[in-house]
Amino acid sequence: MSADSTAEIFERFREGDSLAADEIFARYVDRLTRLARTRLTPKLATRTDAEDIVMSAYRSFFIRTRDGQFTLQRSGDLWRLLVSITMNKLHRQVRHHQANKRSVAAEASDIHSDQLFDREPRPEEVVEIADQLEFLMAQLEPFARRVLELRLQEEDLAAIASETGRSERTVRRTLADIREKFRRRLERIDAT
Repeated sequence: MSADSTAEIFERFREGDSLAADEIFARYVDRLTRLARTRLTPKLATRTDAEDIVMSAYRSFFIRTRDGQFTLQRSGDLWRLLVSITMNKLHRQVRHHQANKRSVAAEASDIHSDQLFDREPRPEEVVEIADQLEFLMAQLEPFARRVLELRLQEEDLAAIASETGRSERTVRRTLADIREKFRRRLERIDAT
């Protein structure tokens, strides 16, 4: 596809042609996803997906283009614009996940390590966590509840995906959402 046709597609989208949006999306989505993936550290990749970053970038691009905020001047401007938006979204995610309480650097490198905790939990701590876990499970939708049940049975992501008929990516995101809900719940309890 030539630079002229890229500009034409962009103009068609600005004029309201939804097929032009599909063409823009299809042309760059794989390249942008690969770019975002190469910029995520392994730890950060456990918290956010390159695909989510690219989808957010496209959402911003389409909304802002419809609002008349972007114009193309030269060959390659569309690619540069999409890269810029994607990288801004990625950097925002990095800043978000490096904030003190959420810092990926503060996570244990191996959650299966015997040295993760330096002492056994006290019985009252076990009861409290079990109560909070039960409360959380009651709040979850059936799919998320099943994912958590399987994970608590020490099933790996592939097995959970197979059992639930969903992708490993969906399972990973669901577990991340559950962890975040559980963390927020425990923080609220600690604050009281």
